[in-house]
Amino acid sequence: NPASDCDDGTLVPPIVEYDHTLGCSVTGGYVYRGSLVPALFGTYLFGDFCTGVIWGARFDQATGWAATVLHDTNFVISTFGEDEDGELYVADYAAGVIHRIVGVIP
Repeated sequence: NPASDCDDGTLVPPIVEYDHTLGCSVTGGYVYRGSLVPALFGTYLFGDFCTGVIWGARFDQATGWAATVLHDTNFVISTFGEDEDGELYVADYAAGVIHRIVGVIP
């Protein structure tokens, strides 16, 4: 919370956001471009380090950007990765494991 003059006109606001009642630290991800989960194609995946929730954000011409919960994990999400085929991975910092995203559980 700066005292003043924080926005000099060069800042770009986030496309989606959530408050601290839903998590504590956003871990940015990637837009899904793979083929294993066609329903996710074009969705920006990101997660929360503290809650393990994986979110998906999509753009709709009529309503703009909206994010929905894709999966509620017990991971400590530290990063996402993408392979050469556009498939996405999520790293669980606590377990030291990298998981490939192969589906969506609402």
